[in-house]
Amino acid sequence: MNQLLKKPAVDLTDLAIGIVVLGIVVSVGATILINVRDTNTENTTAYNLADDAATGIAEYGNWFKIIVIVGVAAVVLSLIFMAFGRGGGTGTSGTMY
Repeated sequence: MNQLLKKPAVDLTDLAIGIVVLGIVVSVGATILINVRDTNTENTTAYNLADDAATGIAEYGNWFKIIVIVGVAAVVLSLIFMAFGRGGGTGTSGTMY
């Protein structure tokens, strides 16, 4: 008699690590860009580029909550599909050689 091995429901470590790394990169990047901007004189090319980049990262930070919500929604949908979906294609529609 073969014992069936059950798959784990969902592995959340990839999602959690991705969110943490994303938060660290955004916060460190914003700090570096603000420091670069503040070390240059105003209205120079370097100042304007660093200021535009810092503004862009700040806009990305505004979307961070939505990114987390989409990630959690993907986990919930995968749990629903695993619970109510087919059992991994165990049908007898054809034979493989």
